[in-house]
Amino acid sequence: MKTLDHSHRDAPFKPDFSKRLMGIGIVFAIIGALVIVLPVWATLAGESMVAWLMALWGAAGLWFACEMCPAREWRYAAAAFGVTLLLGLAFLLFPGVGIAALTIVMMLVFLMEGVISILLGLRMSGHLRHWGWMIFNGACSLIVGLVILIGWPETAVWTLGLLLGVNFLSTGLSLIMLAKAAKKAV
Repeated sequence: MKTLDHSHRDAPFKPDFSKRLMGIGIVFAIIGALVIVLPVWATLAGESMVAWLMALWGAAGLWFACEMCPAREWRYAAAAFGVTLLLGLAFLLFPGVGIAALTIVMMLVFLMEGVISILLGLRMSGHLRHWGWMIFNGACSLIVGLVILIGWPETAVWTLGLLLGVNFLSTGLSLIMLAKAAKKAV
């Protein structure tokens, strides 16, 4: 009678996971390096992309709200999508406002990612040898969030792009190191 091998049953990662993780890590690291070299461009490009998407989302949503006129809730949809359209247009007409708003959002994202990465690293500590890299990533994210907060608002134009690049690069390097550890663990 043949017994089933359950040795990988409790392992958190599948064998092909390390290859996918390595690819994602390399992409993140390349994006990070490019953004670090061009921080002002990255900040302006990110703000412009978000502004256009918000404007298009708001316009399409208003069209949807108009189609909902028979329903009582159409006014709520029109108000929500109208605000989205106006914010998108404001960000397009006044990029500084968009950059300021996005900088605040990114600061919050970096702070949250830092906490989550540290918690995930601690959770991985029982399964992978190089779990400390995830802690390193979390610390980098926390530092990025704190630098944005401390430098606000004078450095927002270039800091957002630069710190975004540093975060992408540190995340990419962390994922590459985790992929190497996961390959050895499987």
